[in-house]
Amino acid sequence: MKKIFFLVSLVFCSYESFSQKILTSWSQQNIENYTKEMYDAAQGLTSSELLLKNINDKTWSAVFLTLNASVNNYSKDAVYLEGLAKQLANNQETKLQGTSRLIIWDRILNKDILFEGKGLVVDNDLFRVGGRANQLLQNLTNKNFGFVTANSTDKELEELKGKWLAYLSNKPVEQYQPIEYKNAKIPEISSLVAMQALITSLQDNPQKQQLVKNCLKKVYNLDEMPKDKGSSASYCNPDTYTFAYLGMLLGDTKFDSSKDAKWWQNFWDMNHSKLVWNDEKGVYEVRK
Repeated sequence: MKKIFFLVSLVFCSYESFSQKILTSWSQQNIENYTKEMYDAAQGLTSSELLLKNINDKTWSAVFLTLNASVNNYSKDAVYLEGLAKQLANNQETKLQGTSRLIIWDRILNKDILFEGKGLVVDNDLFRVGGRANQLLQNLTNKNFGFVTANSTDKELEELKGKWLAYLSNKPVEQYQPIEYKNAKIPEISSLVAMQALITSLQDNPQKQQLVKNCLKKVYNLDEMPKDKGSSASYCNPDTYTFAYLGMLLGDTKFDSSKDAKWWQNFWDMNHSKLVWNDEKGVYEVRK
């Protein structure tokens, strides 16, 4: 089976959209178990079948196929859009499988997703039916009335559903204005939720160890990490990216080896409630 190839490669840049952005690099090749045969099959689904599929999707590749088929075939289908809006209050959760290079900060924070240092940042919680429905609506209409997160309450979901149904009935609805991190070097990592998730991702775990081992063997034919700190093989370890991101958020101009995983966790525990964004410098500072 042929893998679908659509290359997007950016360095410390982003693809701007309401609900997804690229952090460092990402392409559809990074989606596990995503084939041309699956793509073709999804394109042939009816709107009713896609609505049911959105409820039952259990993998990241399946979610992406639903999004792709919806955008390609039903962006102007009023009945389909209304059906998606009615799914917003569905709080059903599925532990998505095959989430390589998918970045949902809340899910990295609670360890449902392994942070790999780069990938596609999605603001909606794709583990929830309502989050997937919101992702679809935002992409289909280019409108944003708020995000569905892992912490969204039933009341908040009902309110969001009401806004979408009002909009689809041609009623005026004020759009959501996300927090702006002025002069941020990388806006995708600049929220406090993202910062906390990055710090959490630094903690060692067997899944990350295996990721590093596989990368070293596949890309460099190495069995262990070189002792040379300047080796490009160091990018097999997601922490190489993470330390750089975190240093950037505090305005560090060079890597400080004393700021290890323990240092960052202690820093967060002591200061997270005092962190404020400096619009001029584009960094976080600890409020005195």
